[in-house]
Amino acid sequence: MKHNPERVIDAAMPLLAGAIIAVGVALRADPGTRALALALGLAAAAVLVLRRRAPTVTLAVSGALVLALFAVDNDAGAIAVIAPAIALYTLALTRGRVHVVAAVVAATVAVIVAHFFLAGHHHGFTLQTAAHAALIAIPVLAAEALRNRRAYIRLLLERLEQVERTREEEARRRAEQERSRIARDLHDVVAHTLTTINVQAGVAAHLLERDPGNARDALATIETASHDALQELRTILGILREPGDGNAPLEPAPDLAAVETLIEQARSGGLQVSIEVEGERPPRLPEAVQLAAFRILQESLTNARRHAPGAATSVTLAYRPDRLQLAIENDARGARNTNGGPGVGILGMRERATALGGTLHADRAGERFSVVAELPYRRGA
Repeated sequence: MKHNPERVIDAAMPLLAGAIIAVGVALRADPGTRALALALGLAAAAVLVLRRRAPTVTLAVSGALVLALFAVDNDAGAIAVIAPAIALYTLALTRGRVHVVAAVVAATVAVIVAHFFLAGHHHGFTLQTAAHAALIAIPVLAAEALRNRRAYIRLLLERLEQVERTREEEARRRAEQERSRIARDLHDVVAHTLTTINVQAGVAAHLLERDPGNARDALATIETASHDALQELRTILGILREPGDGNAPLEPAPDLAAVETLIEQARSGGLQVSIEVEGERPPRLPEAVQLAAFRILQESLTNARRHAPGAATSVTLAYRPDRLQLAIENDARGARNTNGGPGVGILGMRERATALGGTLHADRAGERFSVVAELPYRRGA
C-alpha cells in the first residue's frame, strides 16, 4: 500500500512541533507557569493539523495562542513561535500573493506586540526587535523557493510532452513524405516501362500487317492490357501522393549509373567512401531494382554522414545470378546516439526492399554499423 508523502508530513509536523515545544517549555519555562505554558504551546502545535485545509485560520489561531503564551511566559513563547512559522510557510506555499502579504504584515505586528507589550521590553525599537521581525521572512522565502521549483518542474514536464508530441508528428510527417516519394519513384519506373511496352506493341502490330494470324491478336491484346494497366497504376499510385501534390519529377528516375556521382557527393561532404563491385552486371537489370539500390545507398550514406561524420564507409555492389546484393558498412565508433529503434529512413529502405520481394537488414555489431540489402532481379527468384 502506497502512502501519500504530503499526508505523512501533515501527520508528522504537529507531532514534531509539539515535541519541540514540550521539551523547550520543560527546560525553560517558569515552574509556576509551566503547566499553562505547556497547554498553550501544545494547542498551538495541534492546530497545525488543519494547515493544509485552512492555512489562514491555522496561522491566526496558532499566532493568537503563541501571543497568549508570551503573556504567560516569555521564554516559552520564544520556543512556541515554531507553530505559527510552520503555518505561515504553508500559507505562503498554497495561497496567492495578497494572502501572503497580509499574513506577513499581521505576523510583523504580532512580533512587535509581543516584544513591546508582552515580553516587557520598553526600550524602543531595537536591533533585536528588527531581527525577530526579519525571521518572518524565512518561512516565506522557503515556500517561495519550493513554489518556484514546482513551477519549473511543471514547465519542464510540459516541454517534454510538447517535444514528444512534436517528435511523433515529425515521424508521421516523414513517413508520409517517404510513402509519397516511393509512390513517385514507382510511378516513374512503372509508368516508363509500361509506356514503352505500349508503344512497342503498337509498332509491332503495324509491322505485322502481312501476317494477320495469332501474332496480331496477341500483340493487340498486349497493347490494350498495357494501356489499361498504365491507367490503373496511375490511379492507384495517385492515392499515395500528398493531396494537391503537383511536384511530380519529370526527369528519369536515378539508376546505378548515378552511383558514382552519389559517392562523389558523399566524399565532398567529408565522408570517406570506398566502393567495390563484385560479379558481372546482367545485360538487363530491372529499373525498379536499380532505383531501390540507389535510394538505399543514398539513405545509408546520409545516415552515416549524419550519425558518424567523417567515418570510413565501404560500399559493396555484388551481382549474383538471381539478385543484387548491396552492403554499406561504416565505422560506428563515436557515433551519435539515435535513442534506439529503427528510424524512418531505415523503415523506408526496408519498404523498398520488401516491395521487390527482397530483404534489408540494418544492425550494429561492435564498432561497425552495416546495412545489407538483397534485391532479386525478379520476384520469387
